[in-house]
Amino acid sequence: MTDTLNVRGEHVEGELALSIAPGTVAADRDRALDAALGPVLTDAAGKLGAVVASPPHRFARILPGLDTEGRTRFVIRGRSEGGCLVPAHNSQPTNQRNKNDRRKN
Repeated sequence: MTDTLNVRGEHVEGELALSIAPGTVAADRDRALDAALGPVLTDAAGKLGAVVASPPHRFARILPGLDTEGRTRFVIRGRSEGGCLVPAHNSQPTNQRNKNDRRKN
């Protein structure tokens, strides 16, 4: 797990690894992310003079594969906008965005 997030300019980024059992429902995974990310996001927002504007799990996106200890990996991204720290991920997963962008011949 990460103890701190990198704050660069108006952006916050980092990685997090959590032990998430196979078959865990999204609500339980989100609660685990909220508990792990809440304090570090609050610290990062404080460095930017901002407040966290979304639940912590909204800042995380799952990465493919597991870390060396078998934990699920997440990328954490946020940006400061008008005094608020907001998630900085695209609204659609990459595979859906690419699927929707294809033109039919």
